[in-house]
Amino acid sequence: MKIRAMNMGFGAHVEEADLSALTQDDVDGLRTALLEHGLLVVRNQKLSPAGQVRMSEVFGALETFPSGDRQLADYPQIFRVASRPDEGHTNVGRYWHSDGSFRAEATPISIWYLVAQPDHGGETLFADLREAYTALPDERKPAIDGLITLHRNGIKHPLVMRHPATREPSLYFNVGLTGGVVGYTPEQFMALRTDLNEHLSRAGAAYVHRWREGDVVIADNFRVAHRATPISVDQHRILDRTTIRADGVYWGNAQH
Repeated sequence: MKIRAMNMGFGAHVEEADLSALTQDDVDGLRTALLEHGLLVVRNQKLSPAGQVRMSEVFGALETFPSGDRQLADYPQIFRVASRPDEGHTNVGRYWHSDGSFRAEATPISIWYLVAQPDHGGETLFADLREAYTALPDERKPAIDGLITLHRNGIKHPLVMRHPATREPSLYFNVGLTGGVVGYTPEQFMALRTDLNEHLSRAGAAYVHRWREGDVVIADNFRVAHRATPISVDQHRILDRTTIRADGVYWGNAQH
């Protein structure tokens, strides 16, 4: 297994890997690489739903999701996203966010596996939240360092989140689900929301992932945010996602 850094300042390609047959050295390498790069892209994998669950568990214990017509009946650990409503959840996450930020203990890691590849459309954008914080003007950082965001369900998080393993600061903000900031008027919040959205969307800041069948993408949700792009129902795409629980995550070689 080889790790090749992208030229974005974050993210890496994992090459010569078989995620269905990982050795302990592979597991250690993946955990270390995720912590270093924030985003891992692995091409040409062949995983059954059970295989995706097993592979995902090398990063920790998995969250589960309610059963329903759009879910896989035997795999509550898999959240299925699709271009067609009879095959999975549609129109999901078309704004900058980190999965599970609506939880009191936010979701640390997300893992996607592409089951069906579309001809075009449906790319996913990823942005480096650590770099987004670093790139802010120094004179502005003191004004946001202590801000607390309010999700629409009442959950609070610091806007400047320190990574639980590295302690590096990042801009942790869900553009779609955040409803306010403690101490801000609605007008002040909306101005901040617009500003942060534009900052995360700034030219050249995002890695654009164009999905191929067999792709696996692994994201550290405290280091990177992502945003879905539209895909037409005339395209056939199925994307299975697993997520790691906050109380069972493995960072590097240690459990936190």
